[in-house]
Amino acid sequence: MRGFAIAGVGLALFVGFASAASAADLPERSWTKAPPLVAPAFNWSGFYAGVNVGGGWYDGGNVTTSSNVISIVGPDNVVRVPASDSNQAGVTAGGLLGYNYRIDRVVLGVETDFNSADLKSSRGGSTTAVFDVGGFGRFGGRGGGGRITTATGNYNFQSTSKVDWFGTVRGRIGFVPAERLLIYATGGLAYGEVKTNIANSSAFSTGLSRLWLGDNSDVRVGWTAGGGAEYAFTSNWTLRGEYLYVDLGTSGTTATFQGTDPVQSQIRYNASRESRFSVARAALSYKF
Repeated sequence: MRGFAIAGVGLALFVGFASAASAADLPERSWTKAPPLVAPAFNWSGFYAGVNVGGGWYDGGNVTTSSNVISIVGPDNVVRVPASDSNQAGVTAGGLLGYNYRIDRVVLGVETDFNSADLKSSRGGSTTAVFDVGGFGRFGGRGGGGRITTATGNYNFQSTSKVDWFGTVRGRIGFVPAERLLIYATGGLAYGEVKTNIANSSAFSTGLSRLWLGDNSDVRVGWTAGGGAEYAFTSNWTLRGEYLYVDLGTSGTTATFQGTDPVQSQIRYNASRESRFSVARAALSYKF
């Protein structure tokens, strides 16, 4: 019985050593890790469309006015009205369409946009004058002669220049300092509608009144230049900030007398303005 026990223990030891030896001969188990998640590379090349919104403001200057009234009625029959100027900034909003082509770190592109605008520049004033009726009869200005009675005249004028919409067709050239960031310059053709109007009136205590009106709507063509920065926050969507300087040239109109008086009908009032303005805006675009 004791012999069987010793034999059993020896067999167990032998099996154990054999198992250990077999395990030592097996190759070492290897572990494979999943590759890290990497965002796909952004490609700036291709067509895109988007919307923009921002603000615009006139770049200096005011409405300028002139008249031939002194040469028609003489300096003694002219009442000078003090004038004040106002330039109103406004909101711009619109849509855009473009195409980019990337060459290494350089991006070349072309873009067009069309925008509503609310830019207004005005020059106007009013005054009251008291004069003797003897000098009033024909011109409504100062003078003497006739009966020594007085009359009161109220003089008003308003000249306005407005930009209601504009568009551009521009080239773009940019640099890609980082995969999803584009810094660019842009420039090209600009066009837009400029409206100019004049209203010049005088009314007297004698019941006489006079009115000159002028109105002009003109689609002007000029140029634009600017720059901006654009960031691709997904594989299809980009967000940019942009500045544009727009010059549509000079536009104006002439006011004529609304009546049949042969002398007053010779008088002209003119108004004009250089339509130069700046635009700062943000744009959201989808790349196809």
